[in-house]
Amino acid sequence: MNDQSGAKTLVLCLGSRGRRDDGAAWRVAEALLADPPRGAEVRMSALSGTRLLDQMEGFERVVVVDAVASGLREPGAVTVVPLKAAEAARERGLELPKVLADARALGAPVPARVDVVAIEVAAAGGEAGLTPEVADAVHVAAVRVRELLGDAGPAPAELSWAVGGGLASSRWFP
Repeated sequence: MNDQSGAKTLVLCLGSRGRRDDGAAWRVAEALLADPPRGAEVRMSALSGTRLLDQMEGFERVVVVDAVASGLREPGAVTVVPLKAAEAARERGLELPKVLADARALGAPVPARVDVVAIEVAAAGGEAGLTPEVADAVHVAAVRVRELLGDAGPAPAELSWAVGGGLASSRWFP
């Protein structure tokens, strides 16, 4: 975690290092923290559902990085979805739009903008350590976060990623 006092943007990396590919977002956080993005705070969290609201409180913008097992893309594909566009994917399991809409309806403060950087995974449970395809995607996801933030950061040699589609992950259920 880095402390960027006054940061208006949060990069919230979700997962659990001990659950195989579920630790992908934490590896993205580590990559970002090696050269912290300007104007953003980077956090790692194992929380889910409505508990994410506490993490997001006080930020105008949030970039959520998470491992997903939608089955729609190959393991290692990195997808960037503005949360507003992801609302149509709720039937596939993305519950964060509902959590934020309910909080907003109750008058709770919520970020004005939320984007999701999703890393497609094959194995979210079991032993620790990332599968090779997901390990290769960590750098791509970190670059996509920096692009969303307008912070170029270290330049990659070569990039490839998938964009679009719905997301599914049990973490998104309250």
